[in-house]
Amino acid sequence: MISIIVPVYNAEKYVSKTLQSILKQTYQNLEVIAVNDGSTDQTRNILDEYGKKYPEKLRVIHTENQGVTLARMEGLKIARGTWIGFVDCDDMIDPDMYELLIRNAEKYDADISHCGYQMQFADGRVNYFYNTKKIIIQDKYQGMKDLLEGDFIEPSLCNKIFHKQLFQKFFNNKKINTKIKINEDLLMNYYLFFYANKSVYEDICKYHYIIRNKSVTRKGLNKSRIYDPIKVKKIILNVFAGTRHRYGSEMKEKRLWKKLDHFLRS
Repeated sequence: MISIIVPVYNAEKYVSKTLQSILKQTYQNLEVIAVNDGSTDQTRNILDEYGKKYPEKLRVIHTENQGVTLARMEGLKIARGTWIGFVDCDDMIDPDMYELLIRNAEKYDADISHCGYQMQFADGRVNYFYNTKKIIIQDKYQGMKDLLEGDFIEPSLCNKIFHKQLFQKFFNNKKINTKIKINEDLLMNYYLFFYANKSVYEDICKYHYIIRNKSVTRKGLNKSRIYDPIKVKKIILNVFAGTRHRYGSEMKEKRLWKKLDHFLRS
């Protein structure tokens, strides 16, 4: 089973399309956990109606407003699946995205399976990242290196599935900073790639990242936008510095240090 966690905040205009795109997946061994993060519009009522309509597939949780990270963690607490996926409440996914991801995870015995994404703009433009159809197998070192490079690995959690054991390893060893609002996906991905022995990436754009003017990450400059990326970089540096000599060779470690240095300076 795949547990798909959808944190939802004030998404009355979009969440129905998001849920429909998940519920219509060709891969049917899944559960959807919608976490209403203290919405003040009609989101709560919409989610409750969907919960009544799809009682075997959809579970709805209502919480006080805590932010996306804590909303996801609330979903993780009750997730029953062997695999965990995330979808943002105003995005959409292709009908066969999870079929593709689980097939690759099983075929390549991977802990993380991920795909490309397409960015859709309000004016109808679509940018594909990158749709080369390539399949790339990543060990722990390569996965972390590719994530820091950012050339083709999207730092979002939403175009991936993760084996549930990765979260168990993370929670047994680390504590996430839930106050970080910007780059929180990159930070969580870094931890999960660190605990993964193998990942598989197929560059087909199955996830639809929809650009909206009122997106949290597109609001005016504030303290989170200024300081959170700095905090994330410092945390990643400290994690790596505390786990040296675990990458198979001195050469690999030097290469990862180089990527990390470039990442910190960007």
